[in-house]
Amino acid sequence: MLISDFKIIRPEFELSQEEGIRWLAAAHAEASREPHRHDEFLGLLKKVGLGDQKILKRGVSIRDCFHRDWEKMELYPAKEKPAGAGFGKRSEVFDRVATDILARFYPSSEQLPSYLVHVTCTGYVAPSPAQKLVSLKGAGHQTIVTHAYHMGCYASIPALRIAQGNKEKTEIVHTEICSLHLNPGLHGLEQLVVQTLFADGFIKYEVSSRERSGLQIVALDERIIPDSIDAMHWVCQDWGLKMKLAKDVPVLIARALPDFVAQLRETAGKQAADVYFAIHPGGPKIIQQVGKILELKPAQYEHSLWVLQNYGNMSSATLPHIWDLLWKDEKVKDGSLIVSLAFGPGLTLAGGVFQCVR
Repeated sequence: MLISDFKIIRPEFELSQEEGIRWLAAAHAEASREPHRHDEFLGLLKKVGLGDQKILKRGVSIRDCFHRDWEKMELYPAKEKPAGAGFGKRSEVFDRVATDILARFYPSSEQLPSYLVHVTCTGYVAPSPAQKLVSLKGAGHQTIVTHAYHMGCYASIPALRIAQGNKEKTEIVHTEICSLHLNPGLHGLEQLVVQTLFADGFIKYEVSSRERSGLQIVALDERIIPDSIDAMHWVCQDWGLKMKLAKDVPVLIARALPDFVAQLRETAGKQAADVYFAIHPGGPKIIQQVGKILELKPAQYEHSLWVLQNYGNMSSATLPHIWDLLWKDEKVKDGSLIVSLAFGPGLTLAGGVFQCVR
């Protein structure tokens, strides 16, 4: 099975990291009802969100992030509701944005595939945007929809496994709208890190057995690290989805990663002169740490760093953006191997080995 035909739709708004941090500082000060704390929040946010090899800009789908008229906010009326709008309102916005994205991926002139996998962890509505698309196109007799939900950043790997099981052409669509789940009322350092890291991302690609160019799937694997269930959470709250990131996440990954990658490479059984790595950028330290542990050269993981700096962490949509960048890079020759790695709640390691077929 080969991965091919990547199509990206960028979020409606682009926000420089510095602009985003200034907005967040204002929102936190407003939510705290202590305006004099603005400079304190700004300093903390700059410390965790700005710096060498960190994010430069992010895409967002929420207009709120571009003004400070708090009374006219759709989701973040920080003074009135420090935590922001409730889960119901956020779900309504998710439905609106994701439905529009699906419609743009599949305009009226484009036929739907036999199998459509919708991947997200940032919104839940039923019928889903994918189901509504099939219904509105009157394609219920030809298209089967499968949902790959709530797995977080590693979900692209299970989505590929679902596609392999279909044994026919399958299209996978990611709609991640992380900007829906800010909470200016939470001022802890962990939450400030989360709020400066995540972004929105939308991507579609095809998995099929047709003889053509693309990224051939050689091996897929997943592993839940023992004694790590408290390391990462993505849980429903009244106001939205809250993330927890423990300080020892990098340590847990570091301990498990060498054996996991060795097993993945052994399962693939492929040798190549050129090996590249698509590393999910949970943050710049994750990329750097993986590079150090696996003794990689910067050129082997530069595509992961580029996606982090220019798009941010788009949850499950991030790895496919890196795959697209690798595929478009002429330096990645026919026969080159791509080792993909992602991490998520569980604590789960997910990975794949692909071979470039030009």
